[in-house]
Amino acid sequence: LANDIPDDVVETLLEVCRRNTSIFQRYFRLKARWLGMDRLRRYDIYAPVARSDKRYEFERAAEMVLDSFQQFDPQFSALARRVFEENHLDSEVRKGKQSGAFCSTVNPRITPWVLLNYQGRADDVATMAHELGHAIHSMMAADHSIFTFHASLPLAETASTFGEMMLVDRLLAEEPDEAVRRDMLFRQVDDSYATIQRQAFFALFEKQAHEMVHQNASVDEMAAAYLENLKEQFGDAVEVSDEFRWEWVSIPHIYSTPFYVYAYAFGQLLVLSLYRQFKQEGEAFKPRFKKILAAGGSMAPAKLLAEAGIDIHQADFWQGGFAVIDELVSQLEQWPVP
Repeated sequence: LANDIPDDVVETLLEVCRRNTSIFQRYFRLKARWLGMDRLRRYDIYAPVARSDKRYEFERAAEMVLDSFQQFDPQFSALARRVFEENHLDSEVRKGKQSGAFCSTVNPRITPWVLLNYQGRADDVATMAHELGHAIHSMMAADHSIFTFHASLPLAETASTFGEMMLVDRLLAEEPDEAVRRDMLFRQVDDSYATIQRQAFFALFEKQAHEMVHQNASVDEMAAAYLENLKEQFGDAVEVSDEFRWEWVSIPHIYSTPFYVYAYAFGQLLVLSLYRQFKQEGEAFKPRFKKILAAGGSMAPAKLLAEAGIDIHQADFWQGGFAVIDELVSQLEQWPVP
């Protein structure tokens, strides 16, 4: 209810995810070759393939991020620059500091705060773009009250992931070190799997498990159903050992926030589909995208997106997001495996 997404939209989203398992299966076969393995085990799917140790000075990273925002729209760059100018970004790694990265918005009248732990890797530059995207989203929605300016979960990653993709596009186009470009592509597909396909198949299992409970299914029967879920997801691309039938028991969302995880897949696929529209439409896309961000949490997502000319009821829209992932995998396939 809190996400305010119609049931038929969720059903369409999950069905599109189900139809696109082959993209990630192709990716995992490729990743196995890069890791010198015949086939990945389920334990190995997030194993890093990084081959680059290139570092970017913080000032250079900030310049790259701001320039990539500027190329999209000067307003984006100006809003992100405010975070730097008001000293609202803490990037230093130091003892006792919280790990990770996040953007915190206190209220609509205060420039958001961004926490990073910047170490100079290409991943850190992408994270900077991501968190500044969150800040831009908050500032564009600042005309709303404190009750309505925060975007709902399905839309919360719209500006952040979009900003990250703008930065990644720039790195892929301009970075002379092919190891850096390749590492960024692996990172993008790994993240897409974790956020889209993994979450979608959790949601599919949740639906099945609740139906099974009504039929008095045993825990062992639900574990068997989960193992089949994994086998459908990975096909013969990944070896799924028998103990993974119990993985679902360790997923807290299934118990603490039932039917919640689809929103991760929704948000990520939404941004990928929007980014594809931007690449196809150019300038004509920008006013619609800015309208989505400026609305914050003041409208139901389906209504807001419909007013921006986006029909999330249509499978073709969601398929556009998978087209972006397919292109990323195709780019990786062009590199010879050492």
